Amino acid sequence: MDFRLHQPRFETWEETRIRLVAETSAFLTEALRHPELAVRIPMAPAGSARFPPSLTRAFWEPVLFGE
Repeated sequence: MDFRLHQPRFETWEETRIRLVAETSAFLTEALRHPELAVRIPMAPAGSARFPPSLTRAFWEPVLFGE
């Protein structure tokens, strides 16, 4: 699967759907093949808990900056 930036061109809805399904399938296949690379997303019940700023930074820095 080629994940380079998609070249702008006219694409029918059917072509777009086929491409998106293929890209999603490739992504999920790799994610299932290498679960150790998954990004764990911390959770807290909405409205009853908040994350400390240190956890927010610890989560987002590697995601956004690849550190």
